[in-house]
Amino acid sequence: MITLREAEQSDCTTLYHWVNDPVIRSCALNDAPITLQNHLTWFNKQLVSLNSKIYIASIDGKPIGQVRFNQTTLNTYEIDTHLSPCSRGNGYGKKILTQALNLIEKSIDSTFIATILIENKASIKLFEACNFKREKETTIENKKCFIYIRKEALKGEH
Repeated sequence: MITLREAEQSDCTTLYHWVNDPVIRSCALNDAPITLQNHLTWFNKQLVSLNSKIYIASIDGKPIGQVRFNQTTLNTYEIDTHLSPCSRGNGYGKKILTQALNLIEKSIDSTFIATILIENKASIKLFEACNFKREKETTIENKKCFIYIRKEALKGEH
């Protein structure tokens, strides 16, 4: 059974190793390796930010992935998600993302945005399976991307 919890300081090293995995770097807008110092600074800011939530997914207490929401405006969240290298290809992505979307505190009308490199077929499949719609194609940092959007209203609000 997959469980999700909010990230803690003790997750910093695990996330650092995951984010520098070659597959993750190849799917990032900036594919350069991340230094430990830059990661520490970024991670500590994320933990105290009121606009950021990082969820760690685990099976039997072993971390297998993460989902991060960055609230950009009152009702809008950018999403970043990835699995640990040994957890890919097991069908965990949809379960984790669905659980995380259910955990995040939503506004009356919430919009979730994912920016995905065009060649990242696994993420495209994941977000489409979680009811995200391709909104547009764009270029960011000289890389072609799709912008995926999911809009939802709280049940009973409309």
